[in-house]
Amino acid sequence: MGKVKVLEKNVSDKIAAGEVVERPASVIKELLENAVDAGASSVCVEIKGGGISYMRVTDNGSGMTKEDVSLSVIRHATSKIATEDDLTKILTLGFRGEALSSIAAVSRLEIYTKVREEDSGTHMVAYNGEILDVAEAGCPDGTTVVVRNLFQAVPARMKFLKKDFTEAGYIEDIVSRLALSHPEISVKFINNGKEIMFTPGDNLLSSAIYAVYGKDIKNAMVEAHFEERGVSVSGMCGKSAAARSNRGMENFFVNGRYIKSALLSRATEEAYKNELMVGKFPACVLNITLPPENVDINIHPTKLEAKFAEEKHIYHCVYWAVKNALYQSNFVPQAQEHKNIKPQFVRPQSQAEERSLQEQTAPQVKTNLPKEPTATLKETGGFTPTHTTKVMPPCSSNEPPALKNRQEAFKPPAQKPIIKPVPEAAASAEQSLPTAEQTPVVPESGAPVYKICGQVFATYIIVEKDGKMLMVDQHAAHERLRYEKLLQQYRGREISSQLLLCPEVLTLTATEFATFVENQEAICDLGFLADEFGQKQIIVRGTPAEAGECDVKATMLEVIEMLSGSRKNVDDDLAAKMLYRIACRGAVKANAVLNHAEMTKLLDDVFSLTGINTCPHGRPITVEFTKEFIEKQFKRIV
Repeated sequence: MGKVKVLEKNVSDKIAAGEVVERPASVIKELLENAVDAGASSVCVEIKGGGISYMRVTDNGSGMTKEDVSLSVIRHATSKIATEDDLTKILTLGFRGEALSSIAAVSRLEIYTKVREEDSGTHMVAYNGEILDVAEAGCPDGTTVVVRNLFQAVPARMKFLKKDFTEAGYIEDIVSRLALSHPEISVKFINNGKEIMFTPGDNLLSSAIYAVYGKDIKNAMVEAHFEERGVSVSGMCGKSAAARSNRGMENFFVNGRYIKSALLSRATEEAYKNELMVGKFPACVLNITLPPENVDINIHPTKLEAKFAEEKHIYHCVYWAVKNALYQSNFVPQAQEHKNIKPQFVRPQSQAEERSLQEQTAPQVKTNLPKEPTATLKETGGFTPTHTTKVMPPCSSNEPPALKNRQEAFKPPAQKPIIKPVPEAAASAEQSLPTAEQTPVVPESGAPVYKICGQVFATYIIVEKDGKMLMVDQHAAHERLRYEKLLQQYRGREISSQLLLCPEVLTLTATEFATFVENQEAICDLGFLADEFGQKQIIVRGTPAEAGECDVKATMLEVIEMLSGSRKNVDDDLAAKMLYRIACRGAVKANAVLNHAEMTKLLDDVFSLTGINTCPHGRPITVEFTKEFIEKQFKRIV
């Protein structure tokens, strides 16, 4: 007896279904494509339990007759194409006739459908690939497809699904792409009885972007258009404020179909060259329209890939559509007041500087208002760049405990720098302008004496130590110090948090919001105090104390994107990567002028590090110049 045998129909159907139906989002994608092909102007998607237990897609399209609905669950039965030649000119989103048959093979499928010309509709039930019932029913024009208990008959597939909230996020991504690619269709998405998304269907891409991404992203988008030799590119491109650390907001559609294309990504990112920071990717919604015979989308079961006949021409059109949009728009960022600056003390200005500033800014009308309290250098203590001009009064005894705790962070270090006595009138000027003749500093740890010679380019500190000249990168040094402290606190799960004066509300994409909810505990372990706050929004009430005056929104988005791009749970390696990004965001920047006390505090901590001379990114903290090397440069020795 031979070994080769023909598989039973239910087995072959489940194998084929595995290529089309990977997760609940795959089902929604196929049903939405059918709704678009049916000419629907309104679509409603409703799910429960992440789509695993219940999915329903309702449209007001053309519907199906009783004969058609019975054939629709048979493999390779379709109304989209008829001959081999039709494969070269596909204009519909579906064409293989695999969607409904694959869904019916791995779930319980119900279809309610009615064509406008008939008085009644049809109700069909299919399970495990077999039609159980077909009967006449009363229903509105269009089609409603209900899918229950996905993968119940294929338990091996169930274990690969993620949490309900994550699966719902994948479904929302699919619904969002339909809304962006077809702004003329009104789209509604309901999750567990709650309306998550609604687009008006007014044929305006800006309205769809507003519904999907929110007001901030919509306001940061500009129109893009280019047409040449039968290829048209239209859509919207985002300014730098809408950029992300991954390609999650790059949306490309070919003839109304969402695809992933390295070619289109390269063209877009090349057009953004010198417009975005390194490591940032643009946000865009671009629809490429071209003759169907010049593109092949029949190369993968999911239809997410495309092959172009003229790749160079497509690249050219996309590049210039984006480039023209950037060139014609004002991309100069507008300065906005940052409300979440944490309380701090800064060095006072000299008396001459204060008099000059008062003369420039004082109003012409005399007033008897009390003077604003100031702080002396002894009160400043901690390590804060001196370019900030805001002076906060010290906490009084009746202030809230949170403010008192923040005040403690700015207590002076135990060991003060040794400064020669100066007359009281010149004290502030002497403190703000240290000279090369400063008295050498002896750190509390007993390390060898070093002398601060000054700061060059507002970035590097020049130090004389052990008969050598050292150049210390202030940003790399401060970044390493904060990273080491954060890492030590994280290992003990005791990262201290700093409350924000004004909590920050962030609007996220569906994927970002699902990532936050799934990893909220891990994010809080990093020192953030954040919770859900409305629809696809979170509120950040606190950040790690060692993060300093970081950009709360940018830092939180970066953490979420790192979690979203990881395929594993949060372990020590991933946590370390997120911590050094937090440390980098909060570290003192280059071009920040530091006074002598600030440089001393920084150097004391740097020289106490043992065996470490790089920042978390691998850049050196200190570069050493020996006396012999310097004298050779000046030809003092040969």
